[in-house]
Amino acid sequence: MKIRTAVATSMIASIAGLAMAQPTIDGMYDPGTESGFYSDLIWVNDNPTAFGDNSAGLFTGGDFGNPEVVDTGIELCIPLASLGLSGNESIRIAGWVNSGDRTFKANQIVGFLPIDTGNLGGAQDFNAAPLDGTTQHIDIDLSAIASGTVTVDGVIDGGVGGSAYTNVFLQGNYTGFGNETDGTVDGSGPNGGGSEIDGIYMAKDATNLYIFVAGNLEGNGNAIDLYIDAAAGGSSTLGSGSGDGAFIVDGQSGLEFDSGFDADYLLSMDAWNDDDDDGTTPNVPRAWFGGLSGTIDDMGSLAGYGAANAGALAGGVSMGVDNSNAEGVIGDQSQSTPVTPDIEWAYGSELDNARVYIDIPNNKLYLFIAGNMESNYNKMMLFFDSQPGGQNVMLDSNVDISFNGLNSMSNITFDSGFEPDYWLNINNGVDGGTGGLLRFTDAATLRTNGALIDPFFGVIVDYGSYDGGDVTTMPLLPFDGPRIDIQDGSLGSLFANYGPRLSQLDPMSPIGNLINIDLDNSNVDGVTDSSAAGAAAVNTGMEICIDLDELGWDGEQDILVAGWIVNGGFDFISNQILGGIPGTDNIGPRDADGDGTNDLDFNTIAGEQFLNLSNPVIDPPCLADLTGDGVLNFFDVSAFLQAFGAQDPIADFTNDGIWNFFDVSAFLGAFAAGCP
Repeated sequence: MKIRTAVATSMIASIAGLAMAQPTIDGMYDPGTESGFYSDLIWVNDNPTAFGDNSAGLFTGGDFGNPEVVDTGIELCIPLASLGLSGNESIRIAGWVNSGDRTFKANQIVGFLPIDTGNLGGAQDFNAAPLDGTTQHIDIDLSAIASGTVTVDGVIDGGVGGSAYTNVFLQGNYTGFGNETDGTVDGSGPNGGGSEIDGIYMAKDATNLYIFVAGNLEGNGNAIDLYIDAAAGGSSTLGSGSGDGAFIVDGQSGLEFDSGFDADYLLSMDAWNDDDDDGTTPNVPRAWFGGLSGTIDDMGSLAGYGAANAGALAGGVSMGVDNSNAEGVIGDQSQSTPVTPDIEWAYGSELDNARVYIDIPNNKLYLFIAGNMESNYNKMMLFFDSQPGGQNVMLDSNVDISFNGLNSMSNITFDSGFEPDYWLNINNGVDGGTGGLLRFTDAATLRTNGALIDPFFGVIVDYGSYDGGDVTTMPLLPFDGPRIDIQDGSLGSLFANYGPRLSQLDPMSPIGNLINIDLDNSNVDGVTDSSAAGAAAVNTGMEICIDLDELGWDGEQDILVAGWIVNGGFDFISNQILGGIPGTDNIGPRDADGDGTNDLDFNTIAGEQFLNLSNPVIDPPCLADLTGDGVLNFFDVSAFLQAFGAQDPIADFTNDGIWNFFDVSAFLGAFAAGCP
């Protein structure tokens, strides 16, 4: 025994620096090659998914819905004189579904986008690629639209085939802002939540112009903004707004309309919490109107939805909103998408099980979470607690990352004893311009008192980090640059393509590959929408490797992780939660009462919604113990030689698919290291 050990030690010295085998970050747990690294299952989900089941054979193709049948939505009456019109002119209308703060446009545009275009986000130049080949407005000859007074209640008089209204636009794209399927007048049922513009209809009488937007306006603050070009002159580029509704224009400041479109007026509808009503009718419909050369004014709000609550607002404007449409456009891409199983594409989101490997010699944490991430920008939130301190209650003073989505989770309270100090999110979805599949990960350090501020200059010095791109060129997200902002005293936010914690310590010498992430979406088993029986058997999903210094581990504390799958807006949480929750319902809105403050508290949910990654394993496994008896002896050497001769994966200690001298050296190194 002593001779054998001496020989092994001598050989190790001769090849000093040889890296020991490590798991391959590919989104797959391979029992044949990685069981010597990863722990046994540390958690198995017992909850069916309520966020879509990725079943074999799924695909979408060819049909974006039936917008032509929708006869409910947002109905408006506005005096012709307010628009400087008599009723016989030609006008133009542009518009879109927008986020509540007006900074993120959906793909629901009044006009024409390339089919299957995703959400547009911030301000665009509609004259530039990829939108230059289509028209993002409609032209209307008012002299040719239907004449006659209609009832403003959110339902088309006589239906879409009647003569009360003239159709001037039908939607040709799926909705990226949720597909309403409830059929309730206020859209508040268990499947509620969606905004879409299925069509635009217009009518007039001697005094008023009637605009009917067929579709839905989700009661979460989402908006429909309509810009009207009613005369010569106007704004071809959105600048800054004025008045109470200035934020509507400001949110898309810099947007370039189609050539020849010069906006004169803005008519906007949204839903908000009517504080004057003491919260008894939250998220009631509201309208804004004004000229872009003047002020955008609040026209007031309705008492609620449906015909009973429709009526007059200020300035001669009337409105009715009926959200009961469950038809219209679909909520997924309409062109052909892959048939499942597909390594990149998934039609549902689920968590199945988890494994961990804490590699002390190489200073790395490996976390494997089996499951799927739907290709619609649903997000997997991961919060790590690896040192004293942190944020048991999430703050709103963290770095700006994920379009400030991190700070949007402020006031969420974790289980007692869990105080995260590091955060990741993983998501994938379709590029609206190219149609390609994109994958992204964002990361941030969570400090006890929020983002780190330089005490002398008062500027932020913490980073919001991200990496991602087209999966065909970036299947693995390596966080290896090139971007890293250098604070010169003028930057309000700092962004980097490197790990955020160590970047803050030395931004002039950033270190790549501190975070590696891959996703394999090919699972079509695991939990379904009705059963969790197959959860333990899934071996594909999200695989994460983080440098322990980057994570912030203090070398002593148990490393804990909490996480969940959430929608693309961060605000609707699924039932797919690490640690599990009782019952099968989604947690739902993090702001359950709609008062603008997140009230989700995991202490009110039975059980612990986090995992302890240091239990059952914190030390590396005894790699050379091939017999599995906990003792290193001749029998392990014999087992290695037999496996090596047979080119068994268990003898590929360098994990490179080749059986050679380096595998022998690596085995001897592991043998000399002994068992922990």
